[in-house]
Amino acid sequence: MKTMLLILSILIIGACVPIDAAELGLASAWLFEENSGKVARDIVSGHDGDIKGALKWVRDGKFGGALAFPGQGDSYVRIEHDDVFNADAYTFVAWVKLEEASWQYVVWRNGDVWPEAEEVRHLDIWIHDADYPVFMWHVKGTVGRIDGQTPVADGEWHHIAKVYDGKNVQMFIDGELDGEQPSGGTLDTSESPIWLGARPGDVAATGLFDEVGFFTEALSEADLNDVMDNGLAGYAAVTAAGKAATTWAALKTRN
Repeated sequence: MKTMLLILSILIIGACVPIDAAELGLASAWLFEENSGKVARDIVSGHDGDIKGALKWVRDGKFGGALAFPGQGDSYVRIEHDDVFNADAYTFVAWVKLEEASWQYVVWRNGDVWPEAEEVRHLDIWIHDADYPVFMWHVKGTVGRIDGQTPVADGEWHHIAKVYDGKNVQMFIDGELDGEQPSGGTLDTSESPIWLGARPGDVAATGLFDEVGFFTEALSEADLNDVMDNGLAGYAAVTAAGKAATTWAALKTRN
């Protein structure tokens, strides 16, 4: 009976998502709904994250629960490498509610030590001392960078998205374009894990994370805004339809 109710719930929520949701290429989604334990589950494809240090589960996320990060370099979510995270076009999204603090990290992917042995950043988002986001990447070791115009470390919820279409990198803040640069070529790749909320060298986030997702497509502005407004659960439901282990995600509710 419980299984039938869960499947019915996922079908109802899936019906509220655009019919082409499966075509958006949602590869992973970490919704932080566990409320306990040391694992942040990827409800789409099982790329679960190990919770390190002093992260705390909270219930006042943007959509349901969230993870609270204490601004300590030993406290982050570590997700093992998979080739899917080397996608030549991708979109990374996250809801964050960050406090004002000097130098913070949203996501890092260039190894477990600092300074990194080789500069091959494929996914790198950090928060400047002046509270605005910075995107960085490498093409044949040459750095690319976008400095945002919108402060996001202000104690309020903000949606951060990096869209890379194979030729250009775009920064979206709260659904609006905040910066754009040519990538300079195909982004360098690696076999590095993903770190959420910190990078090696004791640079870390202070605040809440919710609704982190990785798509293997460059989302359009319209699709990105749909994802931002509706949350990832419905898209995950469509992508992972029929997988009983992920159906609980459809029960998330927005605060």
